[in-house]
Amino acid sequence: MNKENYDYLKDQIFYAGFGNKLHEALQSKISRGKKEFQLHFQGIVSGQTVSAELQFSQSRKTEHYFFNSYTLEIPADSKQGPRKFYVNGRERFTLKEAYNLMCGRSVHKQFTNMNGEPYRAWCQLDTKEMDIQGQYRMSKFYESNGYDLEKQLERFPIREISDPDSRKRVLESLKRGNRQLVTFDLSSGPEKLYVEALPRFKAVCIYNGKGIRQEFIDDRQHVQRNGAKLQEQQRQIQVRRSGHKPGKP
Repeated sequence: MNKENYDYLKDQIFYAGFGNKLHEALQSKISRGKKEFQLHFQGIVSGQTVSAELQFSQSRKTEHYFFNSYTLEIPADSKQGPRKFYVNGRERFTLKEAYNLMCGRSVHKQFTNMNGEPYRAWCQLDTKEMDIQGQYRMSKFYESNGYDLEKQLERFPIREISDPDSRKRVLESLKRGNRQLVTFDLSSGPEKLYVEALPRFKAVCIYNGKGIRQEFIDDRQHVQRNGAKLQEQQRQIQVRRSGHKPGKP
């Protein structure tokens, strides 16, 4: 076994977000000398069980192996099946970033174009359009589109934004596609809520601890309009089942 190649792959797996638990299996697979092999991963990301199959292949010219891609699956997600993410291409995502993408959130990354020139863009899976592999197409929102995450956050009374270090941590977390917990200083007192970047609409989404979207009516207070809509829908269903028209006895 080529130890240098093993160490390189081991580091590559670690920095892709899969930790150290696959090292023994990697060593065993390399020692067998097959042209291709897979490693199977199962773990917890943001409280959810995920599984992945990591794909490796040997160079046609040397004994060296390459970590080519991984196929990620969130078993509890019934909206989409497994999705492949490439490791050595121009568009690379860590396990956590890939998970966030599959949860419908946006990730801000630096990429390279066909000429090797770097650029940055927000990425999000488009659930209305499929690619030739039958997977949700990846949409990109470039910096030229004018989305300014910091300015969007400044619209709200978020305590962490006033401190430079906390602001930096919040921005970095949101750019990785996380739904970030922050403190809103409201007229009724401080409240913990989650924020999420939404570059498609040049905005941010705000959620409570139960995952219900919040809509603010000004910068000091908010209303749970979505919750009110749900209650009204449930009331209408009960009315239809009873055979009465709304407003009629």
